[in-house]
Amino acid sequence: MSATQRRPLATVALTSIRLKLLVRNRSAIFFAIVFPIVFEFIYAFLFARGNPQMVRFLMGPVVVLTILGSGFWGVGLQLVFFREKNILRRFRPAPLGASPLLLSGLVANWVVQVFVVALEFVVARAVFHIPWPGSVGKLFVLGTLGLLAFAGIGMVIASVANTMQETQVICNLAWFAFMFLSGATVPFAQLPDAIQHVALFLPSFYLVYGMQDILFGTARLATMTPELIAMIITTLTSYFLARKLFRWDQQMTLSWREKAWALPALIPFAVLGLWANLFSNRIAEAVALYKAVWPR
Repeated sequence: MSATQRRPLATVALTSIRLKLLVRNRSAIFFAIVFPIVFEFIYAFLFARGNPQMVRFLMGPVVVLTILGSGFWGVGLQLVFFREKNILRRFRPAPLGASPLLLSGLVANWVVQVFVVALEFVVARAVFHIPWPGSVGKLFVLGTLGLLAFAGIGMVIASVANTMQETQVICNLAWFAFMFLSGATVPFAQLPDAIQHVALFLPSFYLVYGMQDILFGTARLATMTPELIAMIITTLTSYFLARKLFRWDQQMTLSWREKAWALPALIPFAVLGLWANLFSNRIAEAVALYKAVWPR
């Protein structure tokens, strides 16, 4: 069996190992499963005051923050941890390359997040009595593409950062930008006009807006074609770059010229942001949805 034929089997085996390690790690279980539910209750009681309509509206930001954190901390940071602890170096003699290691991280993370997001909706239905989403398929597609895009960005950050501390700094900067400038915390309609235009360059805005639109039954995926294309291109570009910049141990360093290869990962949403600012009505649509469902 050739190395190419072995890679799918290796990916499945490594995915299974990652999931087993998660189940055995209480700290990982807390941050991957329990913490997002705690965050959901904070949003539901603190911001929505238990109102089913408001909780339903806030499920978009809750889900986005869940998969955003998972993409950055669950995939990117884990890759740096494995590199610092010389775990990756043990796989280097195998004639498989970096692909199974990167893909297994993506797949394992996706499996966990499908479970967590489903659990969030079950809790919201049982405790706050929000209606079931009218189109689970649309939410699944949008959430999956968003998760893969965030995870891809996390992998690129992990590929260019040298240490765990450096990775945490970069991830935190990106995390706070995605979290506070996109409507995931402060409602988008309440952000200053200038920030609203900046938000159109952030993938988290489109994910929050798209999920809220789907939850209230007003969106069709066809109307979000530019956003979906940007997420797909970001995922594929980020995976290619993470594989190109992959390092097996800490002793392997990258020059600034090599690190510059990470920049293409930013291009899809830079182009989308320009298009959205010039030709779309995304800001007006997001503000109108907020005014239609949020009590004054």
